[in-house]
Amino acid sequence: MVVKTLITDKITESSSYEGESEYEASVAQPSPPQLASPKPASVQLGNDDSTRVSAHCWETAKAQPTAKGMTRTLLLALFSVDVLLKSNLTGGVNKVNPSAEQCQPLDPKKLKAFLEAVVQQHPGPKIPDIRMAINKRICELRHQEKKSPLTAEGLAKAAERALIT
Repeated sequence: MVVKTLITDKITESSSYEGESEYEASVAQPSPPQLASPKPASVQLGNDDSTRVSAHCWETAKAQPTAKGMTRTLLLALFSVDVLLKSNLTGGVNKVNPSAEQCQPLDPKKLKAFLEAVVQQHPGPKIPDIRMAINKRICELRHQEKKSPLTAEGLAKAAERALIT
């Protein structure tokens, strides 16, 4: 099974004080609430225990109607934006600008578990289509990063443009 859920349960122990009857102890210490259905804390993708996402992220990704939507959602659950901005699927030289800094490859274990999970949920699309969706999402993040005026460099450029006009 590619996706395994792990459920964490909290065990509440009740104890009675010395000399109290069972009735007095049960009145003094209410019984722990009964859980209708325990929620999983995290979801494991693949067989590697290190590839995990929160249960909320997994449910959100699984609810996406297409493989592309699931890919876009799950990608940000598995990898930080900083990692995605400095990476691509395989690493290597930038084909558009060979003199640019070389990207690092995404973690192959996480990537394999990711692809298997998406294919399991959406069996129609092929792996190359999912990989293309990953690349497109990374490109979009880079584009957003360039346009974002929230970095110090971006703020300086925005201020410079404001002075010119």
